Amino acid sequence: MDIKHNDSTINRPWGERPIDAPVIPLDIPSYIQQLMLEESWQKNERNAITLFKTENITLTLAAFHKDAELKPGNTYGSGLIMLQVIDGQMMVKTGMDTLEINKGQMVTIHEQIPYSATAGAETVCLLTVLHTQK
Repeated sequence: MDIKHNDSTINRPWGERPIDAPVIPLDIPSYIQQLMLEESWQKNERNAITLFKTENITLTLAAFHKDAELKPGNTYGSGLIMLQVIDGQMMVKTGMDTLEINKGQMVTIHEQIPYSATAGAETVCLLTVLHTQK
């Protein structure tokens, strides 16, 4: 198996790290701290870091300021979505329901279901996308 890395960027110069390897330990509290210290968090409604990515799955840690929105078409991709709130609260709207997802709770949303999610407070989520096979 080839080990895949993401590249450092101007906004995240220390960002080079493996995103696909046989084993990748993920220190979620350290990544949360990193997100909160970055300039992007200070200037924008949200900040995110990709923790793991293959053709079939993307795992992203995302931090949202109150009232920031997660919508289909954001840079997180499309497919079956699993949104786990690590801290804070997300209001998730679908064509069928409005759900309040709090710390420690999770929601799954199939690709065909239109949705949006809004942070009810400063919120950190683990977002998993299972990409649709074409």
